[in-house]
Amino acid sequence: MSQLPTYVIDGNLYDGLGAVQLSDVVMHNFCVPADSAKLQAWLDRTFAQPSGGAVAYRVLGDRVFLSFAEIGRLALIGPGNEARGYTSEIDVTIWILAQREGLGLGGIRWIPAYLFVDSGPALVSGREVWGFPKQLGRFDFQPPRPAPGCGPRTFTMDGWVVSPYGADSPARWATMFEARPAAPATPSGVFGSLELLADKAVERLTGDLVGVAGRAREALGQGGMTMAFLKQFPDAADPFRACYQAVVEAAATINNLRGTGLTDDHYEVRITSFATHPYLHELGVAEGWQAVGQGIWVDFDFIQALGKPVWTASTAP
Repeated sequence: MSQLPTYVIDGNLYDGLGAVQLSDVVMHNFCVPADSAKLQAWLDRTFAQPSGGAVAYRVLGDRVFLSFAEIGRLALIGPGNEARGYTSEIDVTIWILAQREGLGLGGIRWIPAYLFVDSGPALVSGREVWGFPKQLGRFDFQPPRPAPGCGPRTFTMDGWVVSPYGADSPARWATMFEARPAAPATPSGVFGSLELLADKAVERLTGDLVGVAGRAREALGQGGMTMAFLKQFPDAADPFRACYQAVVEAAATINNLRGTGLTDDHYEVRITSFATHPYLHELGVAEGWQAVGQGIWVDFDFIQALGKPVWTASTAP
């Protein structure tokens, strides 16, 4: 690491070059049916193939997790960062739950397949420092930011798309992700720990996730998560080649849990595919409204640690 050149910083850059404290975070998560074979193919294409099999992840179950996160405050932590101010962020993410091959039960990883944010600095920092696959989105959450877990809410996100592909197809905003209450559920109240939430959530697992219930419980209840990304940059002369490519893992650790529970309503979700964003083809997420049961909400603060490359492509001739 000491042999790397110094990163040049000037007024063109407002990047979060450090670990981050995220506070006043409210996240709603919904478990959405997907195709396990397509999820595995996506993982292989993203990690195993570029690394030549050096790093591989195995999908757990036949679901993805769709999260809607409202982050009140993001601030850099560490020496020299105290005066850098803070920002806020909204993001929507499709997560794949997987296990890194060769690490056993300690290898559970949360992998963001798609991620949309409302903040330019958050987008740039996330992509360039960690390898988060962040894109720009537009968000409409109603009602806006009530007390966590109180009452039904609707979540809508628009993304920047081209569809269908064609010389006369303009880039445009289009609605991709929607979640809305479908019917009242039995109120679950506020849970005092993530472990209790994990127990309740695992009770509702269906499909292939039933077979990995123990690992799903661990992934939901451990108070932190390790994420994995393919961090890469296109070459200037040949943008279909990567001038830098690495598999990066990074830990996020909850340092304040205010409350968590299941939503008071059953929900339905709609994820719409486009030529630029083929969720049906890549992940096997069906189009149209789908019943997904109760969602999980969490009100918390957490620290996003810097990443660790677990494989880096050689650029030697």
